[in-house]
Amino acid sequence: MSSSKKPLDARTAQGQQLARRIYDYKIDRLENMSQAEKDSLLREFPLLSNADFEYVINELLAAKRYEQERVGWLTVPHDAAVIILVILTSLVNLQAGIIAGVAVLVLLEGIFQFIFDRRIYRPLSTLVWFTYPAYVWLGYLLYRQGTPWLWIAVIIIMVWGGMYILGAIARLPMRLYFEARAKKRAETRLPKKT
Repeated sequence: MSSSKKPLDARTAQGQQLARRIYDYKIDRLENMSQAEKDSLLREFPLLSNADFEYVINELLAAKRYEQERVGWLTVPHDAAVIILVILTSLVNLQAGIIAGVAVLVLLEGIFQFIFDRRIYRPLSTLVWFTYPAYVWLGYLLYRQGTPWLWIAVIIIMVWGGMYILGAIARLPMRLYFEARAKKRAETRLPKKT
């Protein structure tokens, strides 16, 4: 191995150690790190230049934002299903709203496990801001129909929790499929023992 390769490897190792060290920092802390904290970390990892340090920070920020978007992406089916449930409850009745909400939830849970597109996530992520007013609207609709307050609270809690539980159940078949596919791929890569 050449001597020019060793410092690069050591520098890369220190960059990885720095990334591990600050991985648990929140995005806000990474973006607003004080100069004193940066200097302290640079003293801890002396092979890294300021450019290397900034590169590690930028890569961590990008990874954390991507992770947030992926988690947010998986909440979109829940939000869409609640909104559909409330709209159909407004137009028809609660039973029609529940049926349509569950159907939309199951359909979207299946689709959203296969695809992820950052361009459409951003507008769809605004659905969360309509979900909570939708719960209030559902409560108002039920109140207007003469439903007692206790039952309104029970229905809203069941819709809220039920959508999360049904979403997890709807994701199960796809998760099992993906795990079986990964297991099959791993088995085909392993050499057979004789």
